Amino acid sequence: MRAEEKARLEGNKLDKRLCRLVGQAIADFPRVANKLAMMAAELLGARQLTWYAARAKDEGRRCDLEAGMAKLVAARVAWAAADNAVQIHGGNGFALETPISRILADARILNIFEGAGEIQAQVIARRLLETSN
Repeated sequence: MRAEEKARLEGNKLDKRLCRLVGQAIADFPRVANKLAMMAAELLGARQLTWYAARAKDEGRRCDLEAGMAKLVAARVAWAAADNAVQIHGGNGFALETPISRILADARILNIFEGAGEIQAQVIARRLLETSN
């Protein structure tokens, strides 16, 4: 693993020492831990789907269906993860000077740029129906 990739991954880990509520690490609260687990699982799934589409493209295979699915899923997962992060941060999540407020805004725009999620879903459905006939 390259040094910069390792640093990026390390930066994504929750620092339990910094996130405390009523004297307890917020990650120790079951509902927060559950949110973190679901966020991690959904992000990994979206990443795997993206890598699958990229591998198909690298191998010269048609991958518009897989790429569309990856974009749709990743945008929805990003929005859900950002929304959960704001929930975990509470009122501080909405403060404009916090990174999570910017992440929430960036995640929202993913469903708008390059075609709204509904349009992306229609393209995927059309392609699925095309291949089933």
